[in-house]
Amino acid sequence: MCPETILIVRPGALGDTILSLPLLASIRSKHPDARITFLGNRSYQDLLPPGTEFQSIDSPRWLWLFSSSADARSPRAFNRAYVILNRADDVARNLQRAGTTSVYAASSTPSPGKHLVEHLHEALGLPVPQRRPALAELAPREKSDLIWIHPGSGGSKKCVPLEVIGRLADTLRSKTNLELAVTAGEADGFLRGCSEWERLIRGPSTYFLEDRPLLELCKELGSARLFLGNDSGISHLAAGLGVPSAVFFVSSDPIQWSPWVPGARLRVMDWRAGWALGVDLEEEVDGILDFAGL
Repeated sequence: MCPETILIVRPGALGDTILSLPLLASIRSKHPDARITFLGNRSYQDLLPPGTEFQSIDSPRWLWLFSSSADARSPRAFNRAYVILNRADDVARNLQRAGTTSVYAASSTPSPGKHLVEHLHEALGLPVPQRRPALAELAPREKSDLIWIHPGSGGSKKCVPLEVIGRLADTLRSKTNLELAVTAGEADGFLRGCSEWERLIRGPSTYFLEDRPLLELCKELGSARLFLGNDSGISHLAAGLGVPSAVFFVSSDPIQWSPWVPGARLRVMDWRAGWALGVDLEEEVDGILDFAGL
């Protein structure tokens, strides 16, 4: 008897992919013997658990899935499919035309007051799982004496001002005597135009790590004693690896978009009302260090 086949359609960035891992685990738990294919962003395929077939969503072999034409060629059927898209009508129709009998769809944007993981599970008829670091198995067992800082988030509107990050870095260094690792990627290029950038990355006892391959970054970041950063894919990566993570939210809602980890591993700093409105940075650092046990 052939095993059941399941397709999960989930394009998205790093944070989106990590927040989809609890859903993937829930589907695997419900269908333990199924052959599961995850159709997503090729950059993050190494984060998927063993036993999951990965397919790149930008591969020409999947163009039929997104066609709005009634004559679209639909060459592959699955027993069931889970589609996470804001506009899923064409994909659902093409899957059904190809012979997929059960198609479940959910918007990739949660409603206000609902976390994305809760939203996806409820919309797809699955029980909401407990919060846990979904990538803990990729983190090394040995810890380093490093605090990791990611000052970017793919755009300035989601970022605490770099001057504030620099002041926090100075205070963390002086209070802990730990070394700092500042990380950035291609999407953080806008930071290089800030006058505080060179001062941050070339501070004393500071390493600058740029454009690391994903699994290498998991090993390095996963050994950190503390992570500090804005709401970003790297923040989801750090928290998913089990690193105590202090994350700033200056535009997005943490109720909807925070890492799906236990509260003891995550310190949410909701600064949407404005970072300059009476925030005592030294007091903030004390709270972060107490949270991380440093």
